[in-house]
Amino acid sequence: MATPGSLSDREGDNSHKAIYERSTREASDGRAGGFWLRIATGTMTGAVLAFVFSEVGAPQIFGVSRLVMFIPFMTVGGLLGTTRFLKAIVMFALLTVLFVWIVSYTDIVRSLARGLIRSDPLPPAADAIVVLSAGVTADGMLPQQGVDRLLKGLELWKAGRAPRIVLTRELRKTARGWISTSSDQKRLIALAGQPQVILTSPVTSTRDEAVRVAALARRQGWKSLILVTSPFHSRRACATFEGVGLDVACAPSDSRDIAVRNRAGPDDRLRAFGMLMYEIAGTIRYRQAGWIR
Repeated sequence: MATPGSLSDREGDNSHKAIYERSTREASDGRAGGFWLRIATGTMTGAVLAFVFSEVGAPQIFGVSRLVMFIPFMTVGGLLGTTRFLKAIVMFALLTVLFVWIVSYTDIVRSLARGLIRSDPLPPAADAIVVLSAGVTADGMLPQQGVDRLLKGLELWKAGRAPRIVLTRELRKTARGWISTSSDQKRLIALAGQPQVILTSPVTSTRDEAVRVAALARRQGWKSLILVTSPFHSRRACATFEGVGLDVACAPSDSRDIAVRNRAGPDDRLRAFGMLMYEIAGTIRYRQAGWIR
């Protein structure tokens, strides 16, 4: 006849069971904690990559806001954090941070960016000075580059390089309706005197600007133009205008939002690199479309 185990036997069994249950629970908690730690690591890595890519000009290339990149990058990073690719994306983020440091604190960007700037000998008398737009703010104002371009155009007009100024203009849709650069352009020009000003129909790209100005030049019988745009945009812009049959001389504007000549500080170098990436992407796209050679 079986007899029940002794009290000490039952206590020993319960003790071993409690230890096993506690170990299992701790292991489960450890796995859960590690899972969420991996998600957090992946999410933060995605945020770092979004910041780096926004600093080197990726949002400009795709025409989106700088902040738009953060949510998708953080989401994808969090998802990858649960996979074996976590170490790979962390390493990639570290390498991109190192790359940004090299761009910011060395002079590697100087020689690369110099090739974007085209400055031609100006004719003593051209038919018109063409000033390219540079976007429009939500308040309907020209951004800094737009102001720089317009000031250069006015300077050339004051020097007697051409009797008229042609302005390309942009439209932007906001919650309050459509806004245009026209009002701010006219207001700034009025401060300089009364040059003859011609506004093109709305444009959305450098190619649009070239096509609109080419049609205007044919109607007016113009033969030579001085083209004013930002320094880093000058080579692609002038090539685009020449691609539609126009004879242009490039006159890069001064730059007040970035030190183009010296690029002595890390901020200037990094912003110059962002503009470099934007123009390289634009040049590739324009060549593929056959708009420039």
